Amino acid sequence: MGGIFAAVCKEKIPEGVLYNGLRRLVYRGYDGAGVAFLRGDKIVVWKSPGHLEKIAPQLNYLNTDSDVAVAHTRYASRGWPVLENTHPLLDCTGRIAVVGDGIIENYEDYRKVLEDRHHQLKGRTDTEVAAHLLEEALAKGVNVLEVLQTLSKQLKGIYSLVFLIEPYRKLFFIANGQPLVIGIGEKCYFVSSDIPSLYGFAETAYMIEDGTIGWVDAQGFTAIRTADGSVLTPERLQGKRVKYFAEAGEKGGFPHFMLKEIYESPEALNRVLLAVMEKYLHLASMIVYGAKNAFILANGTSLHAGMIGSYYFNDLAGVSVDPVSAAEFPYYALETVETGTVVIAISQSGETSDVISSIKLAKQRGAVVIGITNNVGSRLALESNVYLPIGAGPEIAVPATKSFTATLATLLLFASYTGMFTGKTSRDDYRRIVEEIKNASALLKEKIPEFDKNAMNIVQLNYNWGGAYVASSGINYPLALEGALKLKEAAIIHAEGFQLGEMRHGPMVLVSRDFPMVLIEPAEEQAKPLYVKVLEEARNKGAKPIVIGPGRLGDSVTIQTPSVPRYLSPIVSSIPIQLLAYRLGVAFNRPIDTPPGLAKAITT
Repeated sequence: MGGIFAAVCKEKIPEGVLYNGLRRLVYRGYDGAGVAFLRGDKIVVWKSPGHLEKIAPQLNYLNTDSDVAVAHTRYASRGWPVLENTHPLLDCTGRIAVVGDGIIENYEDYRKVLEDRHHQLKGRTDTEVAAHLLEEALAKGVNVLEVLQTLSKQLKGIYSLVFLIEPYRKLFFIANGQPLVIGIGEKCYFVSSDIPSLYGFAETAYMIEDGTIGWVDAQGFTAIRTADGSVLTPERLQGKRVKYFAEAGEKGGFPHFMLKEIYESPEALNRVLLAVMEKYLHLASMIVYGAKNAFILANGTSLHAGMIGSYYFNDLAGVSVDPVSAAEFPYYALETVETGTVVIAISQSGETSDVISSIKLAKQRGAVVIGITNNVGSRLALESNVYLPIGAGPEIAVPATKSFTATLATLLLFASYTGMFTGKTSRDDYRRIVEEIKNASALLKEKIPEFDKNAMNIVQLNYNWGGAYVASSGINYPLALEGALKLKEAAIIHAEGFQLGEMRHGPMVLVSRDFPMVLIEPAEEQAKPLYVKVLEEARNKGAKPIVIGPGRLGDSVTIQTPSVPRYLSPIVSSIPIQLLAYRLGVAFNRPIDTPPGLAKAITT
């Protein structure tokens, strides 16, 4: 995964264009960066692992002294953040350079085929196979566009690829599920992962349709649908003015990273399905199946995801997994750890100090560690016996959003696959869950703007947000804890999460017209009477609760969610509470992406 920024010009690429365009895409990846360009008719590659801003001086981005180049900033979803996996990637001859965004699902199949044919693949990242497959076809005299057409059908997944091929002074591309745009400037054409990165360089940008191949040179571009071979003219692609301000480029056109990342949640769910490889899911599930006892260790948002994960394992696998705060684990559970214990450690960053220290203690006592992380180059991945990548993509805002929903999807896949070992689920059940996650992704993509509008309307109502409760039951109870955390982080108000029954054992005394209460509708039918009772008691105290769920109760202030299977309810219902917290933060003029006193990863 990562950000792509490429240019082809009538003269030399202006100084600073590649660096500044790529800098605006760092939100898409910060594990490495590189550039490939033509010097004469030969490809030259400069690249290095690390954050773009730290490595830019040694890469000398400002002076490629060429009229055509492809640049990339990488997010490590497949393969460690090392030089060999940093884009651009070359074929055996060094005549083809490729950069990519997304995930090629079946790359291991092609990797084995290529290695059997004596290709020298230097890294362990999926995009590299595309350069070698292209190399083979071109060696047979096949036309470049014909090869791209074939590649787009061979390579399964969600990805976009941009190629630089000797000696062509052109950029070739495949767009298959990941965004690509073509920008038109006065003397240059550009190919990028988003429109805002083109600010100041291009006046007009064209969104490339999925399922498209083509090429761009200094005079124009050609885009061809792979399904029917039809040529997509600029008129059919509908150009857009590049009107974003420069700072917005780094946030993809959104005012805050948090909002951008909430809107990326549907894409993150789809990425989970591609990032979690079945052979590692099989191994991790087999380990849990054979465990004497099992724990989930995490902190903050990841702990709340782990609590929901414990419901998944209980229901879908018949396995009891105890969720514990990693900070509390040494005092609470360490004495019960022995050979045969399995620890499932969750950390978005993979660097959370409490998680790392706790799993080290557990390993010393003989435990096997399964890591779940959004950073495959992290200490958690290194310390784990086996790890599962979340694959949500980079998350910049301190309040975690898309990584939360992606973690839930990963745990859901994990639990249902474990169920095949215990006999609670079948392969058909697992496949159905995969399809239901895809359906949830499509539903959320459609519904998020509506959720957002409802959240903005609620913020405008006459509530006193000096404090708030968030409550639910069953599998959505941990979501109430997470919702309260989001209100603290983004809106910086005091908020508490409760189980619905516990609301009647003290907390209800504070509920009033001036004390908002957010109720997340339970997914279990047997919890609905309690849900209605708490709602009625709150109304009797003069309160007007805010309801999140698929049902509508009387005149309640509601963010209505679509009906989904029980285990998808926390995923779907998490988005409205995230948006409500965000919109409150905006209304209160809070520093949403960087709440005071908080950091993205607590590493000390």
